[in-house]
Amino acid sequence: MSGRPLNDITRQDQTLSRLAAAARELMALDRAFKQLIPPAMGEACRAVRIRDDELVIHADNGIVAARLRMTAPGLLPQLAQRGYPASKVKVKVALRLVKTKKPKTMAISETALDGMEAAADSIGHPEVRRALARLIAHQRRG
Repeated sequence: MSGRPLNDITRQDQTLSRLAAAARELMALDRAFKQLIPPAMGEACRAVRIRDDELVIHADNGIVAARLRMTAPGLLPQLAQRGYPASKVKVKVALRLVKTKKPKTMAISETALDGMEAAADSIGHPEVRRALARLIAHQRRG
């Protein structure tokens, strides 16, 4: 794969160039919208497009969607001043599924560690014996 920057690649292809420009416009719309709302709400929604004079916003949940339905129409004049004119707002709930990372937990009982330590003494390969000793020491440190 080439080490060229994405901008160089998109400049060489008209379709990619148009897509990159459209993506930049949508990201700018979202930034402009988020500057007008509280930061906590901005983390739970996205302004996704203006089509047919309608601003479309995706909210992560119903509570944020309800609040946006009440407040967003009042923000349209300010958004128009920033170059994004729209006369109506549509708010959709678009759940953002985030996989929670499970903490890595591997607990080996003291009895098992004692057994592993006894078994490590009988292993002839020095690298395996050292690796097992490191594992045992790590588990005992917690």
